[in-house]
Amino acid sequence: MFPRGRGFIENPAVSPKPMGVAVFHQLHCLDAIRRSYYAAIDGVELNHHLAPGHVRHCIDYLRQSLMCAADTNLEPIDPELGGVTGFGNPRKCRDIIALIKWTDKWRSHDQSTIL
Repeated sequence: MFPRGRGFIENPAVSPKPMGVAVFHQLHCLDAIRRSYYAAIDGVELNHHLAPGHVRHCIDYLRQSLMCAADTNLEPIDPELGGVTGFGNPRKCRDIIALIKWTDKWRSHDQSTIL
């Protein structure tokens, strides 16, 4: 899911300084929220990457990202649920594999662990 370099790139045609590709920051935040949730459920002590301030940042960052991207795919209503599941309908998506390859090509370093 994460390219080498953890989504940080150096591409002079794009920017004169190193940059991060937003989707990988978003995925990092989703993972931090996920790990924080399961640590809380399991009663495990949190490390500094899962500290409440970081998780708060991630929740707000993902809220901003969702509102900015504003997915307009239509989802059918499940009458039994009284809402939508988000599953079972076609989606129009970007090519994440192509983005991972591009990001890997222009990575600013070779670190591959998720923080």
